[in-house]
Amino acid sequence: MASSERNAGFHECQLVTFHLGDDEFGADIVHVKEIVRVPEITRVPNALSYVEGACNLRGHVLPIIDGRARFHMEKKERNENSRVLVVEVNGKATGIIVDRVSEVVRVSASDIEAPPQIAQHAEADYVNGIVKLDNGNRLIMLLDIVKAVNGDGGAREQTAEQDASGGRFWEPSVEPASDAAADEQLVSFLLGKEEYAIGIMQVKEIIRVPERMKVPNCEAYVDGVVSIRNRLLPILNLRTYFGMEPEAITDQTRVLVVDMGGFSAGMIVDKVSEVLRVPSGLIQPPPKFLAQSGEQLKGVAKLDGGKRLIMLLDPSKIMSADAYRLIGGLEEAPQEAGEAESFERQNMDEEQLVAFKIDNEEYGIKIREVQEINRMTEVTKVPRAPSFIDGIVNLRGNIIPVLNVRKLFGLSDKAVTDTTRIIIVDSAGEKTGIIVDSVSEVLRFEKALIEPPPELLKSGIDSSYVEGVGKLDEGKRMVMILRLDKVLGCAQIFA
Repeated sequence: MASSERNAGFHECQLVTFHLGDDEFGADIVHVKEIVRVPEITRVPNALSYVEGACNLRGHVLPIIDGRARFHMEKKERNENSRVLVVEVNGKATGIIVDRVSEVVRVSASDIEAPPQIAQHAEADYVNGIVKLDNGNRLIMLLDIVKAVNGDGGAREQTAEQDASGGRFWEPSVEPASDAAADEQLVSFLLGKEEYAIGIMQVKEIIRVPERMKVPNCEAYVDGVVSIRNRLLPILNLRTYFGMEPEAITDQTRVLVVDMGGFSAGMIVDKVSEVLRVPSGLIQPPPKFLAQSGEQLKGVAKLDGGKRLIMLLDPSKIMSADAYRLIGGLEEAPQEAGEAESFERQNMDEEQLVAFKIDNEEYGIKIREVQEINRMTEVTKVPRAPSFIDGIVNLRGNIIPVLNVRKLFGLSDKAVTDTTRIIIVDSAGEKTGIIVDSVSEVLRFEKALIEPPPELLKSGIDSSYVEGVGKLDEGKRMVMILRLDKVLGCAQIFA
């Protein structure tokens, strides 16, 4: 097709020009909203091959494409010249990493020729033409940036709602006020340096990594199976599932026992971070390029003004019921009514606790009394408060008193460390923060293993604070279950 036919009605335009390797490309400046240095990028497992991950751009999640990978070029280390072009296509922003940005040039229709059948390093469908400058000594491939970003040969229509709102990706966002009913309560965890989360209602318990029995002819990510309370539980290694390098099991490694939708499975994670409440307004759907069709990513939570990104997983998309059947874990026949009743009775005969440590002693609080678990934050001192009240904290606009359990129990004070946590508990509708040295795990065990507290407790704390003592591992592990109403009675006047 002749250039005059291709560019009918077109006179001139401005191009942002950039390099990928030895080739120079140009994109219509209308689509390029800004150019920034390569920021810290959060990797996204199982994404499209050319998707580098996501970053925070002024409180918004920006998917990042590797320009070299997009056009099937050899990978190259980034340097001080590397840049990200923030491109908008139909109201959606995406970042494209390029080797360097050249300049903004103005070209006319007479400078553009039809592209050859095969454009070097790029699929011809993404090239609208070849710009010839300096008497043909400088050639710029004119990219159809819409196709390059969408990858589907066409642009999606902007919705009427977007047109009416005029909203744009780069506008600063205002964090919505927290509505407890609309909050998402999440269990967050780490895989490498990336942070993920699963809805707390899907997490049944958190346990240390048990001995697993290997299952032949299974998917590589199935680490084995264990029997818990006479039920077969497959153990999935999320690192293997997401194609990450394997890591040795450590003291921080945990298994999240998760409702996968019709059955349960354990998921091995590097470390459980915390239980947190996130206003639903801070969770956005995953950008198009962060997951392939049917991917397990259901959203991205933006915390700390967007500096902290947490990827929300949908467990039901990780392992199918058919895959579960292959390892013999799922009964084909529906559960009989008697079996269901037996299971309900089993739940009634069990206790589920959040276990934590103070010095070398382990304590537990019933999980129904725990609202969330947070990292240590700044505490404002309260004048003339009792010594065991460290002060108050602001939790999404709510003022909450903070009780120091070490001081309440007459133990020596301890400096705050990376493991120090504040457990937000609710007693009779009043929220209180409890500072603990570290949170161990979520435990589920039979109530028959709980005994009344002895007259003299090893730690020397007031026995009225202790409801019972759970004996685990044949009595080798003792967990003192606290009576929250007694412990918090001293703090309620500050609520």
